[in-house]
Amino acid sequence: MTNVCLIGYGEWGKKVFNSLKNIKQIKEIQLIKNRRDKTKINFKNLEWIFITTNVASHYHLVKKYLNKRINVFCEKPLTNSIKKDLELYKLAKKNKCRIYVSDIENYKKLNLKLRSKNTIKRFKFSKNKKNIFERLVYHDFTYLFKFLKNKKISKSQIIKKSKGKLSFKVTVDNKEINFIYDLNSKRKIHKFNDINLKTNKNILKDMLQKVILKKVNFYQNKKISLFSSLALNIVNK
Repeated sequence: MTNVCLIGYGEWGKKVFNSLKNIKQIKEIQLIKNRRDKTKINFKNLEWIFITTNVASHYHLVKKYLNKRINVFCEKPLTNSIKKDLELYKLAKKNKCRIYVSDIENYKKLNLKLRSKNTIKRFKFSKNKKNIFERLVYHDFTYLFKFLKNKKISKSQIIKKSKGKLSFKVTVDNKEINFIYDLNSKRKIHKFNDINLKTNKNILKDMLQKVILKKVNFYQNKKISLFSSLALNIVNK
């Protein structure tokens, strides 16, 4: 049985908490709701810290708990700096603990094929119109990793960027990928070309459970995380 602690209890943190509650291998879940929460963490037999706070706080929190030699699951992206990402991975190795950055889209296990021209669409309604790159684009780069690893983005172009909307395209090895996001839509759409990426399965629980049981490839996850963060930096420079 595993003892864990969740830090961050916003909209996504609540979903993570509910999924953690349904994992039978977890014995105890400690909860720190926000930075004003004065609850003290009991580190005895604590194996995992789950961080679902805003990205700006990730570096400080991940570093803090790695220094206590506790495994860390972090919502994406790990930080807003590749240099800081590498520093944290180096620290994890030094302290013999693990980092896992959410790559939930890869748990859908869909058979995707890259064409010469591709389109990714993600439409939904959200009151929060900000940080589309961090919140949505990062996820799409995680499953594109298997197609684009060891390749460079030769061209990138922002086509539209307004309140709740973003569209851009990248070119890699003569393959074009168009990304279209809309957080003002009443329709919920997530498609890669003609394939529907939406699912009713609890892939969040699946991912969290496999991470806790260490039935994941941590090295592969590290490569996916660094690739996706670098891609964001290139496109959003």
